[in-house]
Amino acid sequence: MAQGKAVLQRQISLAGALCEGATCEPVSAIMGKQTIQSIRGMEDVLPDEAVYFQFLEAAARRVFGRAQYREIRTPLLEPTELFARSAGDSSDIVVSKQMYTFVDPGERSNTLRPEGTAGVIRALIEHGVFKESAQQKLYYTGPMFRYEKPQKGRLRQFNQIGIEVFGVAHAAADAEIIVLCVEFLREVGFRDVCVKLNNLGDREDRQAYNNRLREVLAGGASDGWCPQCVERARLNPMRVFDCKEQRCRALVAGLPAVGDFIGEPARAHFATLRSLLEACEVPYEIAPDLVRGLDYYSRTVFEIVQGGLGAQNAVVGGGRYDYLVEELGGPPTPGVGMSIGVERLILAMKALDLRPPGEPPPAAMVLALDDAAMPSAFRLASAARVSGAPVALDLQPRSPKAGLKAANRLGVRVAVIIGADEAARGVAQWKDLSEGTQTEVRVEEALERLKALSDPSVTCR
Repeated sequence: MAQGKAVLQRQISLAGALCEGATCEPVSAIMGKQTIQSIRGMEDVLPDEAVYFQFLEAAARRVFGRAQYREIRTPLLEPTELFARSAGDSSDIVVSKQMYTFVDPGERSNTLRPEGTAGVIRALIEHGVFKESAQQKLYYTGPMFRYEKPQKGRLRQFNQIGIEVFGVAHAAADAEIIVLCVEFLREVGFRDVCVKLNNLGDREDRQAYNNRLREVLAGGASDGWCPQCVERARLNPMRVFDCKEQRCRALVAGLPAVGDFIGEPARAHFATLRSLLEACEVPYEIAPDLVRGLDYYSRTVFEIVQGGLGAQNAVVGGGRYDYLVEELGGPPTPGVGMSIGVERLILAMKALDLRPPGEPPPAAMVLALDDAAMPSAFRLASAARVSGAPVALDLQPRSPKAGLKAANRLGVRVAVIIGADEAARGVAQWKDLSEGTQTEVRVEEALERLKALSDPSVTCR
């Protein structure tokens, strides 16, 4: 807490140094003129990359909307207690200090959300949504934050697409989540997908299994486990299955299987889930060493992998969490959900040469040859856009040669040229760039022609 206050005080001091009285000095006057770069692990999304995000988010809204899921948006910043309680003291988020946490001027500890589920549950409890209906089907998109070592496909600010179902204990909810994920992946072009499934059992089953693992892992470092796994064995022994160290991977193969500790209710739930996936012809395989990074999962956990991507082939992950709503102060409410790492999915798309469909070029470009013509050209382009026509406007006067070169570079079908003489007479030059013809038309007629060009079946006249 004291450290957070010290950081906050330094930030306030810097802000005070940058602005004195009513006059703000340029940052460069105080900090020099060195180039400012983005924070490590937090990347800019430039326009060529943004089209991937737009494409995936639009596909998610289509697929999830068809199944009657509704969008929910929660704040980026939440009380730290929310994630400390939901993730659990033994999760990597807490143990490895992956949360971006700070103390605000009101002495409150706040955290940038490291995952989406806890905030969704907090919102539903706070606004009494569970009192209206226990069953809720929701989806969300947006950035999350974790202080991890940046690497390819894993950033400190990353984006997720997630879906959640609350109030349904039946395995049909698990199956619907998984089927929707597969539908979403196929919608954006993935074909060779497979679901990896595991059953963690109920709370009592998991506790019994963890106790057995602690006994087996008691040797710790002396048995060859890495330091991180030694710590995991103490706090949450199932997390040793996530270790990527080669020596630990070899030791994992000799550990007891969670399946040996699963009670009958969880077994029956898992059997029903498998039968529903088989009914929908969803390919799956049982993965006994699959666990999730957060402590709140029970019964079903799953990943969806895409063939042809090598070791980093998991593009979706999720599972069931029947106790989390109650642990966060809500009524006993079963839940199941998943999240998709958007940046990792984009990397997978690029590896498989899957590209979003490009936006078609505008049908026409309006060119002003001089300042006197700019009001007329500006008014014409604006009126055409209001009608729905995709029209580009050159925002600075150009010579005819330079203007037509810009129009050709943009790939438009028509250039509408207005100079001072045309503006004075209320006319425009209509130039068909494919045929090389040019005619003079009234501005009103040019507007009607531009409106018609919004229909792709209409040819140039």
